[in-house]
Amino acid sequence: MQSRNFSRFCLVVVFLTCAISKSTLFAANAPVSFQGKTLTILISSSPGGGTDTAGRLISQFLPKYLPGNPVTVVQNMPGGGGTIANNHFYANAKPDGLTLLQDSSSAIGNMNRGGSRIKYDHRKTRPVGSIARGGSILMVRKEVKDSLTDAKSRKLVVGDTDGIRTWVSMTVWSAEYLNWNLRWLYGYKGSRELSLAMRQGEIDLWATSNSRLISDMRKEGFVEMLYQQDEERRADFRDVPTFKEYLGTKKPSGVSWDAYQAWANSEDLDKFIVAPPKTPENVVAALREGFIRMNKDEDFKALATKFFGESWSLNSGEQTEALIKKLTSIPKPAQDFLTQIRKKYGLPTGGSASES
Repeated sequence: MQSRNFSRFCLVVVFLTCAISKSTLFAANAPVSFQGKTLTILISSSPGGGTDTAGRLISQFLPKYLPGNPVTVVQNMPGGGGTIANNHFYANAKPDGLTLLQDSSSAIGNMNRGGSRIKYDHRKTRPVGSIARGGSILMVRKEVKDSLTDAKSRKLVVGDTDGIRTWVSMTVWSAEYLNWNLRWLYGYKGSRELSLAMRQGEIDLWATSNSRLISDMRKEGFVEMLYQQDEERRADFRDVPTFKEYLGTKKPSGVSWDAYQAWANSEDLDKFIVAPPKTPENVVAALREGFIRMNKDEDFKALATKFFGESWSLNSGEQTEALIKKLTSIPKPAQDFLTQIRKKYGLPTGGSASES
């Protein structure tokens, strides 16, 4: 009797297991609809900068191309070079496609540097897509340009938010191989504060990808464009040499250049948006398809060009995933070189500007 009851119990367990498996499989492959739902886009920076602009532009158009057209809410969570938002998102966002993180390539640099503050891993998030705006352009105040290589003058001040931005690599390599007389001052909230600091003479050098800010400062006449970060010159700034061109015969090779590219090439990724780890494939596919469909929207393209200049481009979720994989696979010699050169120039070597 006990044997018969046990057999019946086993059959019930097998039946329920199969039913649950079929239910899960059906849910994973079911048509996705966001109808009546709210999509939250968490932005890892303060309002007004490039990451915020990208997130708000996406929030305006992505819902149009998602099934069910959800309502969208934008939430800024700045701090720690994006670390605060990343840690919060990684620990708390549910994998249902209703919470996305608008991030920047600096978060990849933070992750590569590691440290106790880093609680996230972008190799496990589900990329939806990214916007690359074109390389950053380094500007210097004309009145101090001649002091760049004058060791007897005061050190010229490079301004930044956290000392880890991809373009900062150019200034570090300029100090190392062009003998520029520099120091780095970070802690600014964002682009608005940095552009004001340049105008007031509080800092001497700064770089940004923001076409409008660059053009405005150029028209005001107090800065000179030195070089730009891309391998090729931006369509909207063809008269500005690339960093590689600027270095000329002084360009290093070997581990040093590998290390530079590991830091600087995060610009290819630039502003990317991700869903949480373990988000179902059908949901990820719907988000990725909606993201790519934005690229055919004339209003979206017009606004992207207005905000980012002529050199912006859209990367698919698959392309973004490949970029993240590439940028998080730095050979150890290059990683060690990065740590040493950042330490040499007093820049953060841990997971955020406050952790060295």
